[in-house]
Amino acid sequence: MQLAPPRPADALDRPSVLAEVTDAHVRRIVELHFDPDTGSRYWLDRDRRLGTNALHKVHSWADAQQLLSFRDAADQSHFEEAARRAPVEDFVPRSVRDSARHGGGFLWTAQTGGTTGAFKHGTWGAPYWDQIMDFSDEFLDLHGVPRGGNWLFVGPTGPHTTGRLVVDIAHRRGGTCFSIDLDPRIVKIYGAEGMTAAADRYVRHIWDQVRSVLSSQRVEVLFCTSRLLEMMPEFIDLSLLAGIRAVLHAGTTMPPDSQQVLTEQIFPGAPVFGMYGTSTTGICYQKPLEPTDDYHVVYVPSRPHVLLDVMRSADEPDPGALVPYGTEGQVRVWRLTEDQLLPGFAERDRATRVEPYGVVADRYPWAWLGDPYSPEFTVGGQVEGVY
Repeated sequence: MQLAPPRPADALDRPSVLAEVTDAHVRRIVELHFDPDTGSRYWLDRDRRLGTNALHKVHSWADAQQLLSFRDAADQSHFEEAARRAPVEDFVPRSVRDSARHGGGFLWTAQTGGTTGAFKHGTWGAPYWDQIMDFSDEFLDLHGVPRGGNWLFVGPTGPHTTGRLVVDIAHRRGGTCFSIDLDPRIVKIYGAEGMTAAADRYVRHIWDQVRSVLSSQRVEVLFCTSRLLEMMPEFIDLSLLAGIRAVLHAGTTMPPDSQQVLTEQIFPGAPVFGMYGTSTTGICYQKPLEPTDDYHVVYVPSRPHVLLDVMRSADEPDPGALVPYGTEGQVRVWRLTEDQLLPGFAERDRATRVEPYGVVADRYPWAWLGDPYSPEFTVGGQVEGVY
């Protein structure tokens, strides 16, 4: 197995900015969202409807899991429909919105891709954005991503989150970022309606723009959707990739065999790794690649801000219980940030619950997420498109 260049000598020696969730962190987020005068309208309404009394009863992480989690499919569906139809302000504490209006940092709105229906809205507030920048730097250094180089982003901007994140990360690390925008929604429409020629032309349009940037600009870091990375050898002369020193991907599943081809043949000597998340749940990064991974893509949840676990689904015995390590189940998400609360959201994705191992096991001692995938693409036959 050919690994990426050695990581910076001090990357593992620096303290991590991530940590296990604490009762104090949970309590602070609960007080923000459930303050009757300055909290979040949606969560206060749900609190009253269900009789939770979270402000007075949730004092710990254990309390939150017992009292705040979505109770059933109907409870989660109510939230999802509200996230599609209700004003985005209903989910953000009024105190956080007031702070943003008076110079306390931005509050940026985003949308999901709309794979499972009308897209949902979410927010990314300045405190969480700063936290993302900090742990992004940490993981990019652990993977050996160079600082000071220019980036090329090939992915969705507009209402999505990833493009804005990557631009900020590139600037923070001392480079600039070239962007090739794509609209994954229209490509899915082309596929679903049988407009094969239109979809193919759109893909060629993307690669025409990528070739133009790579031919004229100095690019060291490439960020691309997983699906487009798998297409790349069909459309790009590999000589144009000679200056690429690191590759990141996001979007749909990256199978182990694709990770192996990209690592060994397309970008030999450069780290190739993923970012996982959505516009509502937040993000996390793949662990540094090691021989014991056997090219499986394993993500480290970015606690305490976003907690990912793997549970038994509703059609299995003991639904909602954590699966044993090494077992596949349904991904469940908690987001505990100043601007957004997401209490145990059952994602459509499935993944393997992974016990920490290897060089960063002690650094991130909570459960990891292995090879997440979306069943509607791999089993259900929905159009995957370019994302």
